[in-house]
Amino acid sequence: PEGPAVPAMGMAPAAASVMGAAAPARAADSLPPLPAAGEASPPEPSVAQSQPEPDPRTARLRAQILEALEGWQFYRHLARRARAGARVLRTLAADQHRQARRLAAAYFLLTGVRYWPTDTLAVPARTPLWGALRRRHQAEQGAQQAYLAAAQDAGDPELAQLYQQLAQDCEEHCYQLRGLLEQIT
Repeated sequence: PEGPAVPAMGMAPAAASVMGAAAPARAADSLPPLPAAGEASPPEPSVAQSQPEPDPRTARLRAQILEALEGWQFYRHLARRARAGARVLRTLAADQHRQARRLAAAYFLLTGVRYWPTDTLAVPARTPLWGALRRRHQAEQGAQQAYLAAAQDAGDPELAQLYQQLAQDCEEHCYQLRGLLEQIT
């Protein structure tokens, strides 16, 4: 699930969600019919959500922003539960949030639209600490490989450099998670 795209003008997400992308060439053709008298009108979809991503790079960035935010939330929730290693988990959460901000900045530079889908994040499932750390280690490894692949076909040197840096961050996160597992053994 994706959150609303929000223009970078400091608007509240609810007010800005309908302004996230350019309108279709003929707006009247895309409007739903008006409800009959007494009927409740259906909620209007966000313009940014109802239009497909025109560029695979921006679609990939949106998915990566969401994944980084999910990692941030996962580490935050895990840090609240864990006695041992809570500081490491808070550091990892801060790193994930920083990654999401960097990806969101790249998305904004490409599209002119601010994308920050925190309202769509679900509460992570409560799983045993060992299993949660293992799953997160696997997610970091997968993200590292995805960032390296994205760097190869970024088509923009700055975006490729960002992906390389994020891949290095993921490698460091794997090292920290492995150290945390060794610490709590």
